[in-house]
Amino acid sequence: MLYDWTRGNPFFVEETLKSLVDSGALTKRDGRWTGWEMETLQLPSTIRDVVKARVDRLSPNARKLANLSAVIGARAAHDTLANVSGMSETDIIAGLDELLAQRVLEETGSVDAICYDFTHPLLQQVIYGELGQARARTLHATVAEALEHAYGDSALSHADELALHFARAHSQPLARKAVRYLYAAGRGAIERYANREAANYLAAALDHLDRDPTISDAPREEILSTLARIRQRLGEYDAAMSLWTRARDEAAMRGETGAIADIEHRMGLACYWSGKYADALAHYEAGLSSAAASGDRATTARLRLAKGVALQDLGRLKEAQAEVEAALASAADGEMRNDSLLSRAHRALLLLYTWTGPLDLAREHGTQAIAHAETARERMLEWTAHWGMALLAGVSGDAPSFLEHLAASVRLAEQMHSPLLPLWSAELLVQYHSGTGDWDSAIEIAERTIVAAKSLSQRTLLPRLYVWSGLIYLWRGSEAKAKEYFDEAWKLAGAERAGSLEGAGERALDVPSIVPAHLGMASYYLAKGDSAEAVRIGEAGLAIADRTGYLVWALQWLLPTIGDAALTGRDFATAATHLARMRRDAGRLNHRLGLAYADACEGLLARFRDHDPARAIALMQSAVDQLEALPFPPQAARIRRRLAGAFVEVGDREEGMRQLRKAHDVFARVGATVELEGTREEMRELGLRPPPKSVTSGAAGLTGREIEIARMVATRKSNKEIGGALQISARTVSTHLSNIFLKLSVGSRGELADFVRQNGLLDQ
Repeated sequence: MLYDWTRGNPFFVEETLKSLVDSGALTKRDGRWTGWEMETLQLPSTIRDVVKARVDRLSPNARKLANLSAVIGARAAHDTLANVSGMSETDIIAGLDELLAQRVLEETGSVDAICYDFTHPLLQQVIYGELGQARARTLHATVAEALEHAYGDSALSHADELALHFARAHSQPLARKAVRYLYAAGRGAIERYANREAANYLAAALDHLDRDPTISDAPREEILSTLARIRQRLGEYDAAMSLWTRARDEAAMRGETGAIADIEHRMGLACYWSGKYADALAHYEAGLSSAAASGDRATTARLRLAKGVALQDLGRLKEAQAEVEAALASAADGEMRNDSLLSRAHRALLLLYTWTGPLDLAREHGTQAIAHAETARERMLEWTAHWGMALLAGVSGDAPSFLEHLAASVRLAEQMHSPLLPLWSAELLVQYHSGTGDWDSAIEIAERTIVAAKSLSQRTLLPRLYVWSGLIYLWRGSEAKAKEYFDEAWKLAGAERAGSLEGAGERALDVPSIVPAHLGMASYYLAKGDSAEAVRIGEAGLAIADRTGYLVWALQWLLPTIGDAALTGRDFATAATHLARMRRDAGRLNHRLGLAYADACEGLLARFRDHDPARAIALMQSAVDQLEALPFPPQAARIRRRLAGAFVEVGDREEGMRQLRKAHDVFARVGATVELEGTREEMRELGLRPPPKSVTSGAAGLTGREIEIARMVATRKSNKEIGGALQISARTVSTHLSNIFLKLSVGSRGELADFVRQNGLLDQ
């Protein structure tokens, strides 16, 4: 950043660093220079004095052109300088020749479009600073009016350039034009999905209108509402709500009930996306009342749809279905047929049936949602539809479809430059990598997304992200870290208040967060050996899923965990009860993962309760085959380990050892510490020497990222320093180190450093 700011000029670099150190802004602590940011970087007086002396030697004409160039900014056109300077062509040429000879400006562009740039950005900064505020304002006004005249009828296509100069002129007579071009520049930025830039333009326009109420012909209401939408799109919900409140109050003063209905809809969405479901419903109800008063059927349909989506997350699925289907009927009505609204309605039903089944019906609505979004040519709607289809593919075990729709959602999010949408795609990717066994990627994505979700107030995402990453930490033996994450998810989801849905707080009703929170806690107690507590917590979550209709959540996560805990505690009656439920729901929904888990649970019952190893082998082999086909290799490996025991029971010791080796390879690859140690112990009991703890790939099985980290540890870098160098969190570095220690069978950073040096990794 410093190089970019100084263009690498050695004097500028050295003087800037000296100034930072002398002022105390830049300090060295623990071997690192910290404490400065580019946004607050001040030009050192030594540089300013040198540049000023150089500029002061210029002739009056050259200095005038330099001043104008500093005000115009980058790439000042020759014709623009001629128009705003008021100088003769002879004087202009002489002044420019001097500036070029003194290396203040450099000529760019073509013969037909000659332009001039400063040879160094600090030259422009010093010259502009020397003008003083009053003179700079006057020059901006002169440049603005000259450019507007030169552009003529095409002035609006140069709105961003004109907006800058009219706004910086700070002239009341020009304020109306400043608002006009700021608004146009903001609209242009929105079309480019440059939301941050759009917010800056629109905020400046609104500021002008607030300061000068005489500007009555500006589209104030539209500027206010557009800025509120952009703030909302950027995840700045508090700022958006403040703007919406202003807009609603002004609409009420004008008696515009239709506008109030639309604003209440937007306010409800802001509350929904920040996890304030009760507030969202209140705004939707207020909006429906205003829409009814104004007779606005389209807004009524949008509000009912939004209300239905919120009711889904609150677990009130029957009410949600009624609202969404009513909105769908309105959107399909011949008089007001609307592809945008149709896409939204089909997407809401896609999610509804993804949670409740049937999954085929969910898929049909998802296909319709994508088609209508494409017809409406709305990328945001396309994103929501593809994201929903990726979610459906994930819970139904359709990996190719998952990757196809997730790739589409990622592509669309990139096109819209949204800071929020990639977080939702990332959550799905974390779940996918967790299932397929790429746990390093899952943890790295989860940790990065947790930080971003916190910064953007995505409260609805955080509990699930904590659970998905906590499960991986648990499987890798990091029980303390897993418990920390499960506790955080439990608190954020409001799970402690979830015993009674009626009258509970709004966060306690966030079912898509509460159910995973129960999964995390049940898994933790199962890993700790407290199977009874695992069953209790799992069944509490199951009761919530059942009362709210989230059948697929129960089948996907809770039922397998409860069954596993019951079998571990030899509570065969409980295991059999939940097996029957799992088999019934999985068959009805054609849920591949549920069917595989049902075979596994039934196989384990056949082995331990019925003492029928032959039947157990057939069922567990079926479960393994189904899980590997999905593919869910870590889960398949867990069943293989138990399948091996069944083979040994029937006297097929060789096949049992083969199954253990296959399971061992998977556990070693993903770093499933607890299962790996259990598998190795079972091998020893059979007289089989366990293989190395790592699957060899590169240096003793280390990945490329792990080798990088190992090298840095050998050079005595801290986790924080390593994270800074690799642009990952210190927590992620710690996770990588745990995996490295496991693979290399080392117990300390010192032992790891010795391994790196002894194996020549520092020289590679």
